[in-house]
Amino acid sequence: MLEIVQIAPLVSAARPRRPFPDTLRAAFSLAALVAVLAAGLRAQAPDRITQPIDPTRMQALPNHHPMWANAANDAGPAPADLQLNQLTLVLARSLQQQQAFEQFLADQQNPASPAFHRWLTAAEVGRRFGISGDDLAAVRAWLESQGLRVNWIAPGRNFIGFAGSAEDVSRAFQTELHYYNVNAVKRLSVASDPMIPQALAPVIEAVRGLYDIQDRPAHLTREAQTAPDFSNGGNHFITPGDFATIYDLPSNLSGAGVTIGIVGWSFVNPADLENFRQQTGTSFADPAEVAPTEFGGMAPSAPSTAPPACNNCLSGQEEATLDVLRAASVAPDAGVLLVASAESGANDGIGAATQYLIQTTPTPAQIVNISFGDCESDAGPSGVSYWNKLFEQAAAEGISVFVSSGDSGAAGCEDSFTAPSSSPQAVSPNYICASIYATCVGGTDFNDAGTPSTYWSSSNRAGLASALSYIPEGAWNEPLSPSSNLQVAASGGGVSEYIATPAWQKGVTGVPSAASGRYTPDVSFSASCREGYFGCLAAAGGSCVADSSGNYSFVTFCGTSAATPGMAGIAALLDQQMGGRPQGNLNPQLYALQSSSPSAFHDVTIGSSGVSNCTLSLPSVCNNTIAGARGLAGGEPGYLIGPGYDEVTGLGSLDVQAFLQGFAVAGAVVSAPPGPPFTVSGAAVSIASGATTGNTSTITVTPLAGFTGTVVLTAQVTASPEGARDLPAVSFGSTNSVNIAGGRPAVATMTISTVANASSLAQNAQPEAHWYATGGAALACLLLFWIPGRRNWRGLLCAVALLAALAIGATGCTASIRSAAAGPEANTGTTAGSYTVTVTGTSGSTVVTAPITLIVQ
Repeated sequence: MLEIVQIAPLVSAARPRRPFPDTLRAAFSLAALVAVLAAGLRAQAPDRITQPIDPTRMQALPNHHPMWANAANDAGPAPADLQLNQLTLVLARSLQQQQAFEQFLADQQNPASPAFHRWLTAAEVGRRFGISGDDLAAVRAWLESQGLRVNWIAPGRNFIGFAGSAEDVSRAFQTELHYYNVNAVKRLSVASDPMIPQALAPVIEAVRGLYDIQDRPAHLTREAQTAPDFSNGGNHFITPGDFATIYDLPSNLSGAGVTIGIVGWSFVNPADLENFRQQTGTSFADPAEVAPTEFGGMAPSAPSTAPPACNNCLSGQEEATLDVLRAASVAPDAGVLLVASAESGANDGIGAATQYLIQTTPTPAQIVNISFGDCESDAGPSGVSYWNKLFEQAAAEGISVFVSSGDSGAAGCEDSFTAPSSSPQAVSPNYICASIYATCVGGTDFNDAGTPSTYWSSSNRAGLASALSYIPEGAWNEPLSPSSNLQVAASGGGVSEYIATPAWQKGVTGVPSAASGRYTPDVSFSASCREGYFGCLAAAGGSCVADSSGNYSFVTFCGTSAATPGMAGIAALLDQQMGGRPQGNLNPQLYALQSSSPSAFHDVTIGSSGVSNCTLSLPSVCNNTIAGARGLAGGEPGYLIGPGYDEVTGLGSLDVQAFLQGFAVAGAVVSAPPGPPFTVSGAAVSIASGATTGNTSTITVTPLAGFTGTVVLTAQVTASPEGARDLPAVSFGSTNSVNIAGGRPAVATMTISTVANASSLAQNAQPEAHWYATGGAALACLLLFWIPGRRNWRGLLCAVALLAALAIGATGCTASIRSAAAGPEANTGTTAGSYTVTVTGTSGSTVVTAPITLIVQ
């Protein structure tokens, strides 16, 4: 408008008024048409991929090149045809999205918030907090343009699973894949930080699978023990009845109506479970078993039913058996879903299994148990980012996640249950535990050696139980094996280098005031090998099948993997107590209970451990220090146990009945959460592609329970026909908020814009459209000067036409950018079919959504 006003003085006021010529009227009509077309070509709200994907403009993804992948360890390039089948792009939210998501997660755990325990599905997380559909399509198009195969896209719009050869991966990320010899192990890694197009940098956070992470189960299986006989008070093994007595499990809860998802490498032998039930007098169902092939997982081979010929090939089956036995015996009426993927390439399957449990709708399990890990120093920030992003989504869905803290003490990079390395490894906790959206479970050891008869019966009760009461606990740390050889075996714990201290840990007794990162573990249970958990595993020589004399062999399990599924079972009891409703991330409530219900915890201290002279430099049950290579001294110092929280046992172990009672009193009410304070509704819309009339819907916000305030409205297309192009754009313009007062509904108008198909004038949306528009305007301008008459109005009209052409040129430029990002077939007209537009009303922390049907003819 200002430019037209500037042109106006070209018309002389002294000249007599002349009739408006038909040619001028027609030309102005042409200019108006051009302007309308320019308005119709305006793009949707800008995506974060706003530049063309230019392979010559790349930037590095930092921290994707581990320290061990260096020239000294280099064993040469990987074969060009080596297949990497479990690669995952971790997608990044915008800063505003991330802040909104974190606030929503906090509101979900706040009983005073309308969002309290209002869990989302995976797709709802994606629609509300994921990257845009256009950006998702652009990233996929780039991957496929590099010869990589996109295998799956997470409904949460936060991960893309892809695969390809080493040659394709190296070319796409402009690096090389090499083998490296690390501590006598051959490992795969990129030789330098990967590169990505600068245009994609706003939406890519990390890539998982470009280097090996040595995830390993956190347990030890001791094989072929003789039938337990406690008459002499010498040997003590923890059975389900013992665990129930020691940790005060309630008799009126069994986990009914709740499902525990267990992440594993292997399925289990059903005979082992049946033999365990017979010997311990327990009753629980066999687990359902799933191989998560849709997320890149590989179906494991059948479980072994007898000792296999191979060495060290039972760890996956041992872990799965341990987790099922422990979780199911604590919550015998809970369902158990074992999701197992075999090891494959740079990723070992636990990522695929966890993706299945979190991305599937409806949510297959309310509780997830992960008994694996590696140290942060090995995994790096990209490894931490992957799990934090995944557990963040789990929290939004109401899933409670439990992860083992590890069995290598404070030096999490050491191989557990092996001799300490000659060069002490760095102090580094389990990287999977680092997320604030997972509860990290450490290990304790009973202080009962001096007076065993105080805590253990001289004979077995039903189910082989013999524990008499709670037993005081110290840290789990066994620097010497049964044969007195030095070993690394202690409760993992420490502070994350990459995840900040969460608010609920700050100010807690025992948490360092420096607040230098996320502290782990959170809670602990017995993990000692000295008094391990009773188990049956025929493949390890302990079938629990009695001979004619009634004798049988069995196995014992120890490590934090034995503690973690116990906590998962307790969470199932909690969910049942809370009316069968999932509780999501338990960490905020756990730390709040330390002050409101201290009796919920058995605080592990120097006094409770029985150590008289605690020295941090020597490994013992007062710390998680590891031994040196030549003696107890000289290893990596860890952390001390102490009053309140510590980085060995967390808040301590649970008195489960006190924990459940305190949890309910603390505000996690049993009654259903309150309904929304307002509703959002709107009329369905049916329009022709490219239509400019009939393309609005009246959105009504209706207050409930006396609600007053401002509701901000947004809208997004959340469902569309398969392969749809040029998705409709929806907006509220200047009416994107309504004020509710006096109990009366308020309305706003939602406008829908579509692009006509290629046969219409809306084909101008193609990237080349602005050249046709500009050329047409210039031609019209030239023709105008051939029209007889005075040229003052011709100049004005020519300027108008050129301005309109420039408007289309700018729009065409935007279309060109979008085409470069989304592929050469973009902007071919809005695909006909049925769409769903989700309208979201937001007032403070309250979020209400409503689906509106849109039919494009």
